[in-house]
Amino acid sequence: MCCKLMAIPALEKPAASWCPKYVMKTGCGDYEGRPQACRAFECLYLTAEGLSDAWRPDKAKFMIWTGREQGRLIIDVDPSAPMAWRQQPYYAQIKAWSDRRQPQPFEVAVRVNGKLTIVFPEADIDLGAEQALPIESGYDTANRPFARYVRT
Repeated sequence: MCCKLMAIPALEKPAASWCPKYVMKTGCGDYEGRPQACRAFECLYLTAEGLSDAWRPDKAKFMIWTGREQGRLIIDVDPSAPMAWRQQPYYAQIKAWSDRRQPQPFEVAVRVNGKLTIVFPEADIDLGAEQALPIESGYDTANRPFARYVRT
């Protein structure tokens, strides 16, 4: 999925399109010569403990990573399966990860077809089209979840 979902500027590859170096059922056709963005990418499926084979991105139809954004868990969903993240066993675990009462809480952001949703245990907040703006999310004084873009 990373070969499809990630934008790779060094290859002029847009997001949500297969990399020209991808080889079906094999992976990168130029693994040794792959760009730095590919070398640096760490899929949570490969690094997190306890995720079963069902979470393998080609089976789940999404990939999970943390990127450079500390405290944010990013779920990039294959546009051909936009509801995949809401299926079980995934959805219950994604909701659990979104619980901000954990010692190291995550803001869980789901990206599908250019749209962004921030996940909380009790709500999924659709922010609409993804924007190049910071996001503020949390709970208001009445303990209701909120998420919004912050315009500077």
